[in-house]
Amino acid sequence: MATTKTKLTGESLAAERNAHKGTPALDVVSWLHDSEFGVLGTLSTEDGALGYPTGSVVPFSVDQQGRPVIFVADIALHTRNLLADNRASLFVHDAHAQGDPQTSWRASINGRFERLSTADNPVKGSDVISEADFEQIMARYVLRVPKARSYARTHAFHFWRMNHIDSIRYIAGFGRICTFAGSDYLAEVSEDKFASVRKGAIEHMNEDHEENMREICRAFHEIDPKRVTMASLERTGCLFETQEPAGFYFSPFSKVVQEPSEFKSQIIELLKRARKSLRAN
Repeated sequence: MATTKTKLTGESLAAERNAHKGTPALDVVSWLHDSEFGVLGTLSTEDGALGYPTGSVVPFSVDQQGRPVIFVADIALHTRNLLADNRASLFVHDAHAQGDPQTSWRASINGRFERLSTADNPVKGSDVISEADFEQIMARYVLRVPKARSYARTHAFHFWRMNHIDSIRYIAGFGRICTFAGSDYLAEVSEDKFASVRKGAIEHMNEDHEENMREICRAFHEIDPKRVTMASLERTGCLFETQEPAGFYFSPFSKVVQEPSEFKSQIIELLKRARKSLRAN
């Protein structure tokens, strides 16, 4: 794992060595999966605070490639800050920490955000994506903010994505601290990870288990589609594409998959949760 070129001595060097005894990049994948919001750090454009780091609490989701996505209003200060300088950080921490919070985990994802727009309504200077990509991003984000679609229509909210993750500051508690390259994190989320297992599982689900996927859609997304296919299988969950109604829906796993064999167990666990929910209703 690549680390930043900062000279370390004494306790700092020991803390970095201890951090790398574990799996920092995979830990961050799990932490982002478990976190529903973070603190967005931007560089202020406001008079009296020009250039100072400014923190804002923001819900966020993570796209298929592991990049954080935020949904922010055009009028917000942090949006104006990003338009002036798109360097930013997203800080997440253990929201369930007991006692001294410094004994638990936290991480700062450092990179550069870009506004997203669609080919049907492109915005100058933005990252233009397809309508399907937009809907897949929305499918993940509405799990964090169920009313997000209405915000887009009535309050001039737009997606911004950290397209470039430069580094991650990782703290897993006292004595386990390091800064590593964003590319190491992205490699853990990459579609190339367990690619053959994913491909086989998607084909199997689409050929033999459409009714099971409909159960998941009924339980967690309150729709009963005429057709459903698994569009993507990720370490954090499944993306379904439906027909009648047409749309994309993301169902997260209870934990991040760490080994190829866990895809099957996590899909089965997801289906069990869906059936339990359907019986309760």
